[in-house]
Order: sequence, then structure tokens, then C-alpha cells
Amino acid sequence: MGAAEGRIGRFFCDRNLGKRVPAALAERGWPIERHDDHFAQTTPDETILRTIAERGWVFLTQDKKIRTRGPERRILLDRGVRTVSIASTANLSAAATIETLIAAERAILAAVEEEPPPFILAVYKDGSLRRLDLRDEGDD
Repeated sequence: MGAAEGRIGRFFCDRNLGKRVPAALAERGWPIERHDDHFAQTTPDETILRTIAERGWVFLTQDKKIRTRGPERRILLDRGVRTVSIASTANLSAAATIETLIAAERAILAAVEEEPPPFILAVYKDGSLRRLDLRDEGDD
């Protein structure tokens, strides 16, 4: 993954991914930034997203509603944030989330490198990806 970091950048793991997911991804060589290394638990999402955009990081989250909340959605669009969102999170443990990301690893890296921002890529349990339309406020 080291060579890819130069082209892709770093992945910022949202607080909703806990500690195990970022640790497992870092172990696999993903260039990871952890929420708690940069922000307090109470830091507003808008502040976090602006920082992610300024630093050119890829936002990795389980918050599938982020594209429907006005202020956050506006930042994603206006600042060109690249977002990877784990879909179907209701039943996923940390271990299952890690397995899902590993199954989709090649597809995620290729998409993050190739897709023009802003975007949200939904990652599904089977390792498949789907680009969600940021301009569509519907639920997926």
C-alpha cells in the first residue's frame, strides 16, 4: 500500500469505526489517520470534514446518513471530499467491518485513485462498491 499512499493519500477513520478497524487496516499497510489522534469526541462533524478536505485525506466512515445532513453534505460537495462508507452497518461487528474492507481493498484503492471527487463510495459486505450520488438526498 505504501506506493499507493502518494497517489491516494491517507485514510481518516471516523470515530464510529472505533479502535480495532483503524488498527487492523494500519497493520495491513493502509496509511491511516485515527479520529482520536486529531480530535476530541465532541468535535463537530463539520470541523472534522473541513480538516479532512484541507489535508486531502479520504474519509472512511460507517455514517451512511452523512450525505443527507445539510451542513455535512455541503462540505462534502464544496470541498471535494473523497468518502468511503461501509454500508449495511447495523449488523456488522468490528471484525466483520474489517473483513468487508479487506474484501474490497483493491476495489477501494482503485476507485479512490480513479474517481473524480467529491464522492461517496458505499462498500457492501460482499466486497462490492457503489458510487452514491451526493446530489441525491435519498436513502440507500
